Amino acid sequence: MRLPLLSFLLVAALPAAGQVYKGVGPDGRPIFTDRPLQNTEPVLLPRSSQRPVPADAPDPPGGDRGFLGSYDAFELLAPEDGVTIRDANGSVTVSLLLDPPLLAGHRLSIDVDGVAAAGDLGDRTQLVLSGVNIGSHRLQARVLDDAGNVVAATAVVHFHLRPPLPAGSLP
Repeated sequence: MRLPLLSFLLVAALPAAGQVYKGVGPDGRPIFTDRPLQNTEPVLLPRSSQRPVPADAPDPPGGDRGFLGSYDAFELLAPEDGVTIRDANGSVTVSLLLDPPLLAGHRLSIDVDGVAAAGDLGDRTQLVLSGVNIGSHRLQARVLDDAGNVVAATAVVHFHLRPPLPAGSLP
């Protein structure tokens, strides 16, 4: 089930225990977290249908689909594919699902339009990219080894960044 990006106040990746909790924020929008907060309930996430690929395997044909490498799950949860984001500052919230957590010797990288927009994130799976230009973009997260080789990649997500609508306009 896909939720509009605006419904996400917080989308957290699976911690080592692999649990995600869903609740309702003060503004009535759904929130997702990796911690059991007051008025949240556990959510069962579907397992990826992709089969693992050895870490030393080259990018498969049709690399836009991504590959798991030595991970059970690696997905871009936000932004969703095809979403239009309206932000005057070019801010894009990125949320990743990574299970198990980042393995020793691995690091995360976020690419926008094939260029590293955020590299060496440590073990952070939540970030805000800022200064993204208005227009349509391709986003992909990758896990790199110490030598900089890609050992896992998410499927490519396409999103559109547009300026905010004037007050009183219909979307």
